[in-house]
Amino acid sequence: MIGNLIKQNINKLHAMNSIEGLGWSLIGIFVPIYFLDIGFTLKQVFVYYIIQNIVICLNSFFVAIIGRKINLKKILIIRFPFLILFLILLYNIQTIKFPLYLLAAIDGFQSAMFWFPMHILFAQFVDNNKMGSSIGKLFAIPQFVTMFGPLIGGIITTWFGFKVLFIVASIFFFISFIPILYANLLPIAYDFKFRDGILLYQKYKRYFYFEVFNNIGEEIEGVVWPLFVYLNLINLASVGLVGTLLSLSSATFTLVVGRIADKRDKLKMIRISVIFISAVWILRFIFDNEMAFYVLTVLAGIFYVIFSIPYYSMFYQIAQKEKTAVFFAFREIPVNLARLVVFGFGILLVSNLKFLFLLAALVYAYFIFWKNTNNKLVNV
Repeated sequence: MIGNLIKQNINKLHAMNSIEGLGWSLIGIFVPIYFLDIGFTLKQVFVYYIIQNIVICLNSFFVAIIGRKINLKKILIIRFPFLILFLILLYNIQTIKFPLYLLAAIDGFQSAMFWFPMHILFAQFVDNNKMGSSIGKLFAIPQFVTMFGPLIGGIITTWFGFKVLFIVASIFFFISFIPILYANLLPIAYDFKFRDGILLYQKYKRYFYFEVFNNIGEEIEGVVWPLFVYLNLINLASVGLVGTLLSLSSATFTLVVGRIADKRDKLKMIRISVIFISAVWILRFIFDNEMAFYVLTVLAGIFYVIFSIPYYSMFYQIAQKEKTAVFFAFREIPVNLARLVVFGFGILLVSNLKFLFLLAALVYAYFIFWKNTNNKLVNV
């Protein structure tokens, strides 16, 4: 009975994550481009992301604290009006002259109210013995559903404009809300103390350092790379194609790599993959023609999967072993520190974003030196 309930809940969480992912796949990489299109500067866009991520970090602690009192399902439900508010303001920001940085704060608030509960719920339901396969499904299902989202988003924007794109995406966000309403999520009791977070940092010092490095690379890939492609091609459909190629190459390998990660040395997979990821970033620094954008995006998608599955398997293993809520709340500190580094450098290097590619190559190269003599990923 409990096993069936857990399976049903996982399926509903996957459905919510996938449908919402489809909505974000349509607009995600185009939001910063939209800001540029309506007259904001690149520096202002980077400041937007700095504010957004500071709010995500602070709000994660707030959500962790109130999550002790109310069901995590209620947090996901409460979050939905803030998502809709963000979309309405995004749609009308130029008309009503709404402050960009206040919009960033609302975006960060709604984002933390989604990802914090989702991480905790997934960590509770996942089978530790099949961690790689489970992570593969968590990544692959949304990727298969959303792989053509960026291309479709680019085409919609080119033909009809950004506002039509936001309306289409909003429809998917409304649909994604349905599965969580019918999910029978039992309350998850947990304790949350700041002292426990400090002890976690002391115990997993190296892991949190690597979390900074990984998120520097992820943010350059997710925000800076599409902006760079757009600024060099000035072609929204091409930016969408780049996003679709990344999803397509990732989704194709995710499930397979997930199964392999359950049987192979995860640290070895990480160390080998980062050599190729660093090479891709160096090649992106050297070549900036349209064909290189497409080819290097496909290669990045493949190598990121080989890195991400074992890496996030370790991520959820630590979360299961320790106090889950404390882990996910305090994890936001290195994650958002990384994003502040990226967007801070982005402001300084606004006229030459390519130098951020060398930063990405450098941080991933550091993973080559990650050693664990006991071969136990949770004992880093």
